[in-house]
Amino acid sequence: MPAFHLTEHVWLIGSGQNGFDLTDRYDCHVYLIDGGSELALVDAGAGLGHELIRRNIEQAGFSLERVRHILLTHAHGDHAGGAARWRRETGARVYLSRIRADALRTGDEDAVSLTEARRRGFYPPDYRLEPCPVDVELGDGDRIRVGGLELQAIDTPGHCDGLVSFLLHAAGRTHLFCGDTVFWGGRILLLNVPDCSIPNYARSLERLAHLQVDCLLPGHGMLSLRDGQRHIQQAHQHFMNLLVPQSIL
Repeated sequence: MPAFHLTEHVWLIGSGQNGFDLTDRYDCHVYLIDGGSELALVDAGAGLGHELIRRNIEQAGFSLERVRHILLTHAHGDHAGGAARWRRETGARVYLSRIRADALRTGDEDAVSLTEARRRGFYPPDYRLEPCPVDVELGDGDRIRVGGLELQAIDTPGHCDGLVSFLLHAAGRTHLFCGDTVFWGGRILLLNVPDCSIPNYARSLERLAHLQVDCLLPGHGMLSLRDGQRHIQQAHQHFMNLLVPQSIL
């Protein structure tokens, strides 16, 4: 399947079984940001669909040599498992929250809940998290230049610790790459793992509730390219009413 050109500066180049089946079934949505002189990936997929993602980048007319940044929303396997290979092939810098940077560097599968997820059948029995250097440890509010564009990191834990969303203002639109924080229809993704937290989730949605997002670009499922803020508001309102939003799975 080809890549999808979503907005002037953003492409969808990877997606798995909980999305559009563009690449390997275990991939999250993988986005490409075109900053002109440089490109960035937002999330790296699980690593099993690397060649398909690479083909989509090239078929969209981009050179891999322009990929200079790999922005990871969090360290779960479907989002960060492909980072090490992308870093080797492109020399791009890897960005991840400082809270989970060491876990990715060492391939700590317990810390990122991969051991249990694999045991429960969410990944193949032989799937492993390849350790990957983290070049930039992100903190809340950090800014990242991608060619002529600038993104802001926003700490949004809840689904897991160390989850970062990326805010991009470009071509008159506000884009939010939110990983597994919030999804189309105001849904969220709760997991029975130690670092999934409903109170943290509620606080993160409160932080996002005033952004006026146009394009909501989550890690799975449907996208919203207009009035994306309404999905954030739906989830936030559930929390404000002392309820828990419906899960995407």
